[in-house]
Amino acid sequence: MNQLLIIIIILLAFAIIILGGRKHRVKKADDEKESMKVEKDEWAKENIRSEKEIHDTQAHLHSTIDDKIGSDNQDGELLKNIVDEWVELKIKRFTERRSWVRNPDQENETK
Repeated sequence: MNQLLIIIIILLAFAIIILGGRKHRVKKADDEKESMKVEKDEWAKENIRSEKEIHDTQAHLHSTIDDKIGSDNQDGELLKNIVDEWVELKIKRFTERRSWVRNPDQENETK
């Protein structure tokens, strides 16, 4: 009788351990799923522009800065530098977003 009770206790302990480990794995999988969903939503909300649209916006911003502030003003030059850096980042982001489709092996090599 004592042996049967010990076996039942051991089996219950194993069941608790197995179910506890499963619960942890399920929670981890749910967290990963949620983080992927958040990342996918961020990609969907991102304003995607082509390189031509970015350059058109850059030209428009430069002309607006020249009209409102003046091209000889130091603040105007600073704003133009900020716009130019923004353009570089947008173009880089645009090419990075498209590069994994064209060159998946290159993406794996850089990591």
